[in-house]
Amino acid sequence: MVVNVPESGDFYQSGKELFNFAWDALSSLLIELDQADYYGFDKNEVSEKYWAGAQRTLTTSLAIVQQGVEFVLKGKIAAISPYLLISDPPSRWPSSEVGKSIDFSQFRTVDAQDLIRIHDTFSPVPLSSTFAARFHSLRERRNVIIHSVGKSNAVQVAEVIEAVLYMHKSLFPAETWAWNRRNFLENSPDSELGGGEFAINRTCWEFSIVKSILKRADILDYMGIDAKQRAYLCPECLAGANTDAGFEFKLANLRPKSSSATLLYCPVCNVEHDVRREDCKDGCPGNVISEGDTCLTCGN
Repeated sequence: MVVNVPESGDFYQSGKELFNFAWDALSSLLIELDQADYYGFDKNEVSEKYWAGAQRTLTTSLAIVQQGVEFVLKGKIAAISPYLLISDPPSRWPSSEVGKSIDFSQFRTVDAQDLIRIHDTFSPVPLSSTFAARFHSLRERRNVIIHSVGKSNAVQVAEVIEAVLYMHKSLFPAETWAWNRRNFLENSPDSELGGGEFAINRTCWEFSIVKSILKRADILDYMGIDAKQRAYLCPECLAGANTDAGFEFKLANLRPKSSSATLLYCPVCNVEHDVRREDCKDGCPGNVISEGDTCLTCGN
């Protein structure tokens, strides 16, 4: 009998964790650079050398993203049948003693290059050709990075950001990456030490920086907000954040875009919040008020 047979959720969790580990490394770099002015440096002047010095972190992060995608694909196959992940013929299966079980981990599993073919053969909903091309391209990129030290293999920070965002959206279309990131941080050691405020502040800070890096079309695609539309504070994020040093991360958009819209979408919450359209009483030009009577333009 085979025991400890993995379930799809096990693979999904591992894949998401790897996405987050890669993002952790990116986040640390982005936030350090974002504070350059505080340390007396001009961010624009040090940026080129900064990212050149971060190449090992960027290449490793991209490789981790690829590993995360493989785990999620294995999860999708396991949802059909985990035994499809076994690659060897029966003649090469591990032998078991009479009365003893075989652990699933003893079986040799399929290679990464075969994951999409296996999935699409047995799933009623095949993966898109675009995703398949991106997956194989990322796998080849990862192999070059792992087996080479050439400077021609430099990785740009935007490349890693976009890889995480694209793969996550393709594999988990019902979630936003910002929401997943906040959820991950809420269960991290830092949140245990700094309280739930840490997860909100960190996620909003990260995505404010990411928003400044991505193209408008990518912001809309991956975050669900329009970079050219007026942005507001999210009432839920504002209520749960640490505001001792201020909280100016405006990531929420009105839906639809109109002077009478009363729904405010936040990518970090992945929720549309009810708001009122009234003029702010504190003299600011804002007219989007939360149910808790907070102006979502000035925060008062």
